Amino acid sequence: ASSCKLWSLDRTSFKVIVVAAAMLKREIYQGFLEKVPILETCNPGEIQTLADSLAEETYVDGSVICEQGAEGNYFYIIKEGTAKCYVGDKEVAALNTGNYFGEVALMTNKARQATVKAEGELKVLALDRATFTRVLGNMEDIMKRNMEKYKEFVMGEL
Repeated sequence: ASSCKLWSLDRTSFKVIVVAAAMLKREIYQGFLEKVPILETCNPGEIQTLADSLAEETYVDGSVICEQGAEGNYFYIIKEGTAKCYVGDKEVAALNTGNYFGEVALMTNKARQATVKAEGELKVLALDRATFTRVLGNMEDIMKRNMEKYKEFVMGEL
């Protein structure tokens, strides 16, 4: 509809740029994931699969990442910042870098057990249900143990 300037890129150059960006993302995420305590039992291949599958999301202060009672299709690992967890109107936990949430809904197919909100700017790494099951399914015992601690905490606070 009007004049414009176009840039073109040959196929080979495009592929090189895309592959280089994916490799850089993988290296950065792998380094971070290796320091997340819950993932220390994962082998390098599983960490690599996770790194390739993660999507980074940024939330501003007060944003709701997941809502109590809603269906859960994602698992989250906090990359930077703080998230607060609420059951009803009551704050039950604060999560920081390396902490995770969302596993209860994925492992049990139950609705979200808490509302999670950003406290300040928050960056999370999100993992969809299919990848979570394929890669982290072998960690189900560890995660269930942590779910029990969460239940005890919430019940003790009520």
